[in-house]
Amino acid sequence: MFARLGQSPPAQGADVIARAMGALALIALAVIHVVDLPGTLGPDRLVGIGYLGIIAAALGVSGVLIARSHWLVWAAAGAVAVSAMGGYVLTRALPGGFLGDHGDVGNWRCPLGIAALSVETLIILLVVLAAWLGRVPAASVAAESRPAARRAPEYSRPG
Repeated sequence: MFARLGQSPPAQGADVIARAMGALALIALAVIHVVDLPGTLGPDRLVGIGYLGIIAAALGVSGVLIARSHWLVWAAAGAVAVSAMGGYVLTRALPGGFLGDHGDVGNWRCPLGIAALSVETLIILLVVLAAWLGRVPAASVAAESRPAARRAPEYSRPG
């Protein structure tokens, strides 16, 4: 009974570290988009509006991620990363441009874009780690909640 009092779940420390790293990565993603924002607010404002959406979502999700760990928060972090990554790929891969952005077609070597892709990949990896960490405590709790095996009754021997 007392053996479990001093123990903390082994994944709790890893969860705190993953949440801190996720929040920092989301903030870094927002900063990258803030730095690149002035160039997107020209005549084709749809890309700039997308940037503002990524910035707001990244900052909002990072704040919630600091406050608590929940699979929906991690899913939102993954959605922010995947949507930003998708926007980068679409603006460079579509021959006619995406959202009116014709200047970035074929520009795969943009330093800020590569930095953003790196941070987005880190966020996706952290989402996978959080999903894996979420399974470990659930499996150990399920194993602990099983009833103990029935013991054979002890008989007193005449002696």
